[in-house]
Amino acid sequence: MSGVAAVDVRPATAGDLPALAWLWQCFRHDLAALTGALPYADGRYQTAGMPTAPQDVHGAVLAWRPHPRTGRDAPVGFAVAEASSGAHELTALWVAVGARRDGVGRALAVTVLRSRPGPWRVGFQHANAGAGTFWRTVAGEVFGPGRWREERVPAPHGPDDHLLLGR
Repeated sequence: MSGVAAVDVRPATAGDLPALAWLWQCFRHDLAALTGALPYADGRYQTAGMPTAPQDVHGAVLAWRPHPRTGRDAPVGFAVAEASSGAHELTALWVAVGARRDGVGRALAVTVLRSRPGPWRVGFQHANAGAGTFWRTVAGEVFGPGRWREERVPAPHGPDDHLLLGR
C-alpha cells in the first residue's frame, strides 16, 4: 500500500457531468474484464445508471486531489447511489488506477454509505475477489458487526454477483 493521499470527496454538481461521463467509461471498461462487455459501435460502453442530467447528480460523489503535473484539482474516483425498492443502492464505485490503494475507494464508500440513513444494497462481482474483501471491510466499519449480511445472487449475463445488505 502506497499510503493514504489527501482526497476531497464532495457531491457531484451539474458542472461535473462531463467529467463523470468520461470516468464512467473508465469504470465500464474495468468492469468489462469481469463481465465480458464490449463497447458499442460509437466506441463507448453502456451508460445505464450514469447520471446524465443535472437532476441526476444528487446521488453521485466525486473524489478530487491535485493533479501531479498541474496542481489543479482533478477527479480520481466517483460513486453513484440511488434509492431503489425501499433501500439505497450503491450502483457504481470507481477509482483511477494511479489512485488505487491510496484510500480513495474507502473514502468514497464510507462517505456515500454514511450520507443516508436506512438500508443499503451494495453489489459486486463474484470473480472480483479484491472487491469482496474491500466491501466486507467497509460494511463492517460502516454498518457494524451483525448489521449487514451477504448474499450470492445470479446475474443475468455473466457470473454470479454478491450483494451486501446493511443498515
